[in-house]
Amino acid sequence: MMRLPASFFGAAALAAAPLLAQSPREVLATEGGWRPPVVNAKKGEVVRLALKTEDEERCFAIDELRIEKRIVPGRATRLEFTPDRAGNFVFYDCLNPEGKKGRLAVTE
Repeated sequence: MMRLPASFFGAAALAAAPLLAQSPREVLATEGGWRPPVVNAKKGEVVRLALKTEDEERCFAIDELRIEKRIVPGRATRLEFTPDRAGNFVFYDCLNPEGKKGRLAVTE
């Protein structure tokens, strides 16, 4: 049986650390719209968002990707998903569908 040096495992763990520690991107829902108004992503890669609102309960929705997540004031709501196709997808507040829209831009 072949033995690997302990340093091998340490290097492997350090190489994987940036992927595991990837911070979610903050998206703020306000009465005036979304900040940022455009979220960029890549097809097949995990999108990690921290959804926030400061005033009242809101909702993050992307109909084409079947995503709907409630956002309550005072704490971040975590959302993770993996886009399976490239394109531009509108996101909006499903509690106020007439409000300003944002865009998820997914590239190949």
